[in-house]
Amino acid sequence: MGKIYFMRHAKAEEKKDSKKDFTRELSDRGKEDLKLMTKVLKELKVGVDAVFYSEATRCEQSAKKLCEMMKFKKKPKSVKSFYNAGSDEILEFVRSLDDGLNEIFIIAHNPAITEICEFLSDSVIGNIPTSGIFALEFEQAYKEANEGCAKILFFEYPKKYKK
Repeated sequence: MGKIYFMRHAKAEEKKDSKKDFTRELSDRGKEDLKLMTKVLKELKVGVDAVFYSEATRCEQSAKKLCEMMKFKKKPKSVKSFYNAGSDEILEFVRSLDDGLNEIFIIAHNPAITEICEFLSDSVIGNIPTSGIFALEFEQAYKEANEGCAKILFFEYPKKYKK
C-alpha cells in the first residue's frame, strides 16, 4: 500500500509585471508556512521514497526546503509537465510510478492538485491552499489508480494551526 502526499507549493511572491509567473519565488509567509507544515509532518512521522515537483521556481524551492527541513535523504526530482498540467496529466504520472515507492511527495499547482486529490479520493475539497498537503493511501498498484481508489489519510494546511 503506497502513500502519496499531494502538496500545493508554498505561498509565492506576488506576480509583478517584470516577473514571469514561472520564476516567482517563495514569499516570507510561504517560508514560514513550510516550517509549520514540516513540524506537522514530523509529528505524523511522514517519510519519503521520492519527491517530484513542478519546475516552477516556487515548487522547486518548496521541494528543496521541505527535503532539507525533513532531512529526507532523497534528492527531489523536477517534472517538466507539472507546470501546466491538468489533473489528467498528474493521473498519468501517478499511474507511471514504480510500486516499490511507498511514500511519495508530489508538489504542484492548483487547480490540478486539488482536482486529482478529489478524483482519487472521491471527495470534495474545493481548494488545497498553498502549503496544503492532502495525503492518500492506495490499496492497489499505482498503474491501476482511478476514481475513488484511494483512502484519505489526512488534509493539513497552515491556517488549521494559526489563530
